[in-house]
Parts: sequence; C-alpha cells; structure tokens
Amino acid sequence: MKRLSLSKDEKKALIYLLPGFIVTALLIIYPLYYIITMSFSNNAINQSGFAGIANYTKLFKNPQFSKAIVNTAKFTGFSVAGAYVLGYILALAINRRSIKLKGLWRSLIFISWIIPGVVKATSWKWLFRTDGGMFNHLLQSVGLISSEVPWLTSPKFAMWAIIIVQIWATAPYVMLLMTAGLQQISKELYESADLDGAGFLHKLKYITLPLTKDITFICILMLLVWAINEFSLIWIMTTGGQNTSTLSLLVYNQFKMLNLNMASASAVMQLIVTMFFAAFYVKLTVKED
Repeated sequence: MKRLSLSKDEKKALIYLLPGFIVTALLIIYPLYYIITMSFSNNAINQSGFAGIANYTKLFKNPQFSKAIVNTAKFTGFSVAGAYVLGYILALAINRRSIKLKGLWRSLIFISWIIPGVVKATSWKWLFRTDGGMFNHLLQSVGLISSEVPWLTSPKFAMWAIIIVQIWATAPYVMLLMTAGLQQISKELYESADLDGAGFLHKLKYITLPLTKDITFICILMLLVWAINEFSLIWIMTTGGQNTSTLSLLVYNQFKMLNLNMASASAVMQLIVTMFFAAFYVKLTVKED
C-alpha cells in the first residue's frame, strides 16, 4: 500500500492553509454539526436525550411544513426564471452597438442590486399599499386595472408581489455577469452570421446562448441559493402571512417559540432542499454538456 507523503513545499503550504481551515471549521463545519445534532435531540441546550427521527416525523406531519415547501418551490422557480430572463434581456439591450452611455445604464440598473435588503422590502411594501400605494396608482393611470389590487393583503396576490420584488432585486446581477460574458464573444462570429443571412433569433440560439452557458450556470445556481434562503424580504413585506411562509420563515418562527429541536430539523430540511435543487441543476447542466 502506497503511503501518502508530502514534499517540503506541500508541508510549508499546510501552515498557510491551516488558518483558513480553522475559520471554516468554526464558522461552517461546527455549526452544521451542532444543528444536525440538535435535530436528533430532545434537549437542544445540552443535546441530551436522543430522539431519533421524532423531530422529523413531527415536522413532516406539520401542515405548515408542506405549505412552506410549496411556497418555497413557487417563490424559487418563478423568481429565478424571471430574474434570469429579465437580466439576460437587459444585458442584450445594453450590449447593442447603438446604445450610448452603456456604463451609465449599467450603473442605474445595478442600483436595485446594491440597495440593502431591508430598504428594498420597506420601500416596496409602501409601493404595494392598497390605500394610496404608488404601484396601484401607476397601473390605474395606464388603464391596466380599474380598482386597487390588494397586493400584500390577499393570498391571491401576496406571493406574486414578493416574486416581483425578488426579480427586480436580482435581475441586475444577471445583467452584470451576462454583459461581461457577451463582451467576450468575438464579433467575427456575428459578422459571419450576418453574411450568411442569419437573423437575431438564429444568432441568439446558435452563438449567444451556447457561448454564455458557463456564466448562465453560475447565475442560475446563485439565484437558486438566494431564493431558497431569502428571509428579510418576505418577513418585512408580509411576515409570512397570506400564504407566503417559506422554509426560512418556518425555521425562524420555530426558533422564536424556543422550539430549537424542531427549528434545527427544519433548518436541516432547508439545507437538503437547497442541495437538492443545486445538485439537480448541476447534474442537468453536466448531462447537457
């Protein structure tokens, strides 16, 4: 059996890697181990009393858990798809040769990304108000609606209102990365396509989309993680009411009631859901390649 031996340079490198490993262990590995241990315990304070899967059984029987799963899937699916499509369209528009002051337009669009989350949620909560909200006023001004829509006070519209804000907040991130990717594509490819009589859609399908596939992978993966773990936006706008409670809010509510074991089990399930979506997307992308 071959023994693992390290060279002098590799041994020296371990000294420099050790601080990073210690920080990672303290901030990620140990908290993760602690939460998993609490989820299988009866007593979250000293982790005494092994409960087996009792906490998970109670969690699965809780009707709020199934609702949180459905709401999380809905919020994640529509917000990720919307942010990616809108961000890509903005990147294509700004990357056109006829557009002037491209840096200025990117900066203006990117403002919605850099605004703190609490400020975004509070501002949009005011805009979506039924009594005098500017969003309803604008829609009525252009004739799209005849009466005020209860965006945040009706289960029919509340989740869609939050999805709109999430798309508005994350699309600039996609726009920024996609703009960088589009600028790396050789102009000669488009010029050759023009000589062959290719239209915009053909160039988009056979040149632009394939050559930005790697950046698309990063964008969608990050959007998935952010959407699944989003908390402040939903909490500030609806506090989880009107059928908008997600896994993040379920964990918070259980922790607020000092039900730490159930909160830990919910947090573990949220981690599993995040890993499932990420693994499914990675597998799908690798299969296409």
